[in-house]
Amino acid sequence: MTRTPLTLEDAPALTALLNRIDAADDLGEPAEIPSIRELLTMPGLDLERDTLAVRDEEALIGFTVVDVHTSLDRDERVRCQLMGGVDPSRRRQGLGASLFAWAEERAAQLAAERHSAEAEAVFRAAGGRDPDLDAGEDAPLTGGAGVRPLLESRGYRRARSWLVMLRELPGAALPEIEREQVRVSAPADEDSEATRLAHLAAFADHWGSAPVSAERWNRWWFSHTARRELASIALDADGTVLAYVIASEDKPGVLHIALVGTRPEARGRGLARAVLARTLAAAAETGYASAELEVDAESLTGATRLYDALGFARDAVYATFEKPVGRLV
Repeated sequence: MTRTPLTLEDAPALTALLNRIDAADDLGEPAEIPSIRELLTMPGLDLERDTLAVRDEEALIGFTVVDVHTSLDRDERVRCQLMGGVDPSRRRQGLGASLFAWAEERAAQLAAERHSAEAEAVFRAAGGRDPDLDAGEDAPLTGGAGVRPLLESRGYRRARSWLVMLRELPGAALPEIEREQVRVSAPADEDSEATRLAHLAAFADHWGSAPVSAERWNRWWFSHTARRELASIALDADGTVLAYVIASEDKPGVLHIALVGTRPEARGRGLARAVLARTLAAAAETGYASAELEVDAESLTGATRLYDALGFARDAVYATFEKPVGRLV
């Protein structure tokens, strides 16, 4: 076996590896080559230094990607996201542990390069989907949750739960929304920065959130999976974006509501409901069979109540695991 950085030419092999992992772990998140190319060219990611691939001769059998945020999060911490996976046929051979060890070392190094030594860092990793309530104690972990024993052995603990919520389309009639001199429409290309600024304001008080750069935001905004005609923004008379929905299509026929936010000063006016209602109605007219979203189970803004009221039903729970690593000195 050899260990080398990922390259852009690895996009097809990495897509195939992720789809083998998806099938084995029952993730329901198939990968496509264009999306993996976007990942590998993500602004701020240095493939040579921030990725590692394990190969058996020419076959890609494992990888990790380290993504250290350039801004501190709400709690003044450096957020270090560790991503990766091992081919299902090559698990329980120590590859996952060795990839994690490399990723943690690189994350600590990169965090120190980007931030003051006085800053505190936190390693974060996906913990997969919770088992079904009716699954027996001896049932195998699926939905990517098989990584949890490895995470826990390395000092990670569950930090947050995320609800996946689904709504069939067209579904029940959507409520009429009084817009109070606010215009709700699909955003245009030139609305990207105004919507990013609204997002920064909307998520400033959310757990784990850190300001996203214009460069990264534009990567999402113009992603090949983005469905901007189905996104929605609420504009006041001055053209300020007060609330927004960002939408994408990651699985055929399913509209993914990637982001929903309202500026703090505009909360309580039904604007999130208005932009969501427009997006859902437009998706139904376009022919989408369903819409899905993920929401923080402990959201301070009562988002779960809003989604319940709009006909979303809770489908699954996913976990984020963290390991605080203290100051960078």
